[in-house]
Amino acid sequence: MTEYLIIRNLFVSNMKLDSNDLKIIELLKQDSRASVTSIAETLGLARVTTHDRMVKLKSEGVIQRFTVDIDAKAWGYDLRAFIFARCERGNVDRRSVAQKICQFPYVVRCNVIAGDWDLLIEVVSPSMDTLGDAILDGLSKVGGVSNTQTMVSFYDYSGKASSLR
Repeated sequence: MTEYLIIRNLFVSNMKLDSNDLKIIELLKQDSRASVTSIAETLGLARVTTHDRMVKLKSEGVIQRFTVDIDAKAWGYDLRAFIFARCERGNVDRRSVAQKICQFPYVVRCNVIAGDWDLLIEVVSPSMDTLGDAILDGLSKVGGVSNTQTMVSFYDYSGKASSLR
C-alpha cells in the first residue's frame, strides 16, 4: 500500500521531503528565478544548506526544470481546445502517434488515455479558423488517426496540483 502525506493540500507519496524542501519548492513555483540567497533568507536557512537541498531536489527528479509560464493569450493564442482522437485499429502504436502529434506547434500536450478514445490532445490557437485548419491540414493527416472530436474551452482554471506534470 502506498502511503500518502497531505502537505499544503497536495498528496506527497512516500517521498522524503520535509517542510523546508516543500517551502523551497513553493518559493520556486512562485519565482523560478529566485536566488539561493533570497530563498535561504526567506526560510531562515544557511545559503549552503538551501543550495544543497535544491541540488538534491533536482538530482532526485523532484524538480524537473526551472522554467517560465507563458500566457498563451499574451502570445495571441486566444483559443484553447481539447481534442479526443481515436487511432486506427490494428497494429498502431498509440505512443508513436502521440509523439508525432506533439511535433505540431499548436499542441500543448498529448495524453494516451483509456476509454472510448485513445488520445486527449490539448491545443492552443489564435482563432477558430486556425484551429480548424490545424485539425484538417495537420492532425487528420497523421498516420494512425482515424477520427477526432474537438471541445473548445471557455475558461481555464488551475488547481493546486497544476505544477505537477
